Amino acid sequence: MQIEFGWSLDGTAWADGAGATGTVRMGPRGLVQLLQTRLALTRPSVDPAVRTAQYARAIAAADHEWARASFDVDPWSTASTMLSWRDAAVTAGATLRRAPGLPARIDALCAIEQEADIAPGAADDLREIIDLLAELAVSPWPLGIEQVLCHEEPATLPGLWPQLLELLAGAGVEVRPAGEMPAGRPELVLLEADDEWTAAETAARFLAGRDGDPVHVLATEDTILLDQELHRRGVAAIGVAGASADRTSLQILPLYLSIAIAPVDVQQLGAFLDLRVLDAPESDREPIGLVPSRVRRRFLDALAAEPGTGGPAWEAVLSELAADPEEVAALEIARAVSALVTHPLDPEQLTPPRLRVATAWLGERLHALGQGDPGLVRASAHLQTVLAVLDTLGDDHLLGARELSQIVEASAGRAASPVARPEATDAWTACTRPAQLRPRGGDVLWWGADRQDPQTGVTWDAVEIAALEGLGGRLVEPAALAALETDAGLRGLLGTGRLIVVRTRGRAEKATAPHSLLAHLAAERAAPGEDVAKVLEQFRVDPRTAVGDGVWELAGSRRLLSVPALVGPAEPAQDLTKRTGPAPHLVPTALSYSQAENLLGCRQKWTYRTGLGIRPASVASVPSGNQMIGTLVHTVVEELVNTRREQGGAPSAEEISTMLERLVPQLASELLLPGREVELTTMRETAVRSLVEFFGRLAEAGLVITSVESRFEEPLTLHLERGDLEVPFLGYRDVLADDAAGKPTVIDLKWTSAAKKYPELFDAGEALQLASYAWSLHDDSADVGYFLLKQGEFVSANPALDPHGRPTLDIAGAWSRTVGGITEALDAIGEGTVTAQSGQILRDAGQGLGTPRTEAKKTYAAAQEEARAGGGIVVDARCDYCDFSLLCGLRGDAS
Repeated sequence: MQIEFGWSLDGTAWADGAGATGTVRMGPRGLVQLLQTRLALTRPSVDPAVRTAQYARAIAAADHEWARASFDVDPWSTASTMLSWRDAAVTAGATLRRAPGLPARIDALCAIEQEADIAPGAADDLREIIDLLAELAVSPWPLGIEQVLCHEEPATLPGLWPQLLELLAGAGVEVRPAGEMPAGRPELVLLEADDEWTAAETAARFLAGRDGDPVHVLATEDTILLDQELHRRGVAAIGVAGASADRTSLQILPLYLSIAIAPVDVQQLGAFLDLRVLDAPESDREPIGLVPSRVRRRFLDALAAEPGTGGPAWEAVLSELAADPEEVAALEIARAVSALVTHPLDPEQLTPPRLRVATAWLGERLHALGQGDPGLVRASAHLQTVLAVLDTLGDDHLLGARELSQIVEASAGRAASPVARPEATDAWTACTRPAQLRPRGGDVLWWGADRQDPQTGVTWDAVEIAALEGLGGRLVEPAALAALETDAGLRGLLGTGRLIVVRTRGRAEKATAPHSLLAHLAAERAAPGEDVAKVLEQFRVDPRTAVGDGVWELAGSRRLLSVPALVGPAEPAQDLTKRTGPAPHLVPTALSYSQAENLLGCRQKWTYRTGLGIRPASVASVPSGNQMIGTLVHTVVEELVNTRREQGGAPSAEEISTMLERLVPQLASELLLPGREVELTTMRETAVRSLVEFFGRLAEAGLVITSVESRFEEPLTLHLERGDLEVPFLGYRDVLADDAAGKPTVIDLKWTSAAKKYPELFDAGEALQLASYAWSLHDDSADVGYFLLKQGEFVSANPALDPHGRPTLDIAGAWSRTVGGITEALDAIGEGTVTAQSGQILRDAGQGLGTPRTEAKKTYAAAQEEARAGGGIVVDARCDYCDFSLLCGLRGDAS
């Protein structure tokens, strides 16, 4: 075997071995692995995170004064950093043994080494090979290697490498230089584009338009955009993309742990329930999730009703599944998920045994679903690595939340991109580092020639260097290490015939600079004293200059072009109305106030949501903010009324606070998350103060609550043009109270920041929700009102509740206008004319979703005044919060 060895050749394909059988190109890691195989020194690999855990135990055992304070504060980071120092010292050839007068850091490493029982790493592999070759020097072992052709002078290599090459020579391997640095001066073409899309189009045209010898592609940045452009032209993809920790398979475990440890984030829980990990087995089926669809939907609906865990809606899911004998498997999974989030781990008591129990279900589920899927196999390996780390730390080890997060991140490693897949072609070969280029002439396309941050190793001061050299180490200057990589890159570039560089001036919204090797190429062409940047400027080409009359031509590549006529972007439609054929089937089977409000405010919203059944995903419907807090406080009122029904009287502030504490985990658990303490305290203080006012004012007014969240269902006849339609009108009245004479009062509770909205609706006689509740009572004497929970104020005509002297709400008139508006809307929808009234008001005023809310409110106020003058009504459907604004045309790109 003949080996072409270069300090920067790791990652070179074995197939790129000069085309001869038994000839390979490899770097330091590749040569070590080959020698391990030949000397029978291979062993199972140990994950770096496990080695860090082993080193952490060694630091704890050594208890060296220099590392003690840092280790007490952040054990994982300290162990990881010191292990990298230890490996760097071993790589340099130092034998870490304690001796008098060592610098503090070196002495700490030596003390820890005495206690360390860690799995060997790459640094130890090299030392082990050298030790064995030295033992075999008397009777060399046949290595099967005839020649090692070195790109670098062995004496210039760091650490133990000169010694290794010397031992190989003593074992009968011919070690000689690979040859002189190429003396060529390649033709340089530098194309700089403003963005990656232009650069990708230019590079793809060049590759697709060649007709001749294959080109070599040097891709030092990912080629995802370039591959898309190549596919558009029917050409194979290059498929280069760096491995990353930000892959779906490596996010499963962190997401799982985020809901397994208290407090539970319901938004994260919703994301976990909705997570799909496998493609659907059939085209008409939905993707497969960790949680089966029949369980997922029920739990997500429960979260939409109650944004917490363990409440009635959550327990109802388990009861429903338990009642169905065909859902045994689903019930088992549902119970496992429920146990995980209703009894989460205490963050103050995170120990390896508890974490093993908590993650047992995830391991079983990944194993059951994985079965060869690369992503799930990687996720399962991630979990197993974390468990191995926990085993190494020991069952008595108490982890903090930060340390656990560090372990999970360190154990993940990096996974390949799922969208970067190399495809076979005979039009080019590809590599990712300049040093991997073979000096054999021809054209090279360099994609992404941007300056890269140099790799910095461990920095030792002069005293530490002297100490390491005294321990047998051999260190070289950082500049000498950088020169090794620079020379290797220049060796590859100078052997090309023509170098076509395609790069962008900016990447990821940051300005970029040309690769440092381009400056070296320019320096060779510069006259004495001439600025290198000016020399490089001479070779810059604007990609637009390659476009000619019906042809694109650059550096021997040619593509025919057909330039389409310029078409300006389409103007957004001024009329948002959708017109179709008659749709008499689009009628409600039942009506609620929310549906009625949609029919009055935006008929398209009702048509999409109710008529056609188009709804956002359940995971997007988990309440948050005011909606979540409103649900919580509504339930607090209901529970307080029910618990005090027998004893009577108004609940105290302490009772209200206690009820809030009990219900927050079920209905607003996200307020328990770290960093939300101020928000939780503010909400609690506001709610307690407001409910004390609510119950106290009702008692002072002589009103006794008779029911809370009382359901009603009343028949409603709509006189449509195509015939009468009777539908049940149903809903829930928040609070129903009676005075001493038995006169009912309906109170609707609102948690809102819009303090003026409901008083304005009431004063204008447009409190339609209150009118619908009063109508359901069939009592003309009924009183109605709002209670603003956030402000602690009533909005009512009853002066005992609201001292502002508001007019009595015309219930009959408001209900009549409501029914009239519903009838008119359903008639128009049945005819096939579906308007978006709220959005149309904005569009007619030249406004849109980006209009500040204060300006939009003025527009709606003017429209409402105009409608009132004609006996009509305008409902603000809040287009800025609507799920269907893209469908109606108010949002999105009209082109």
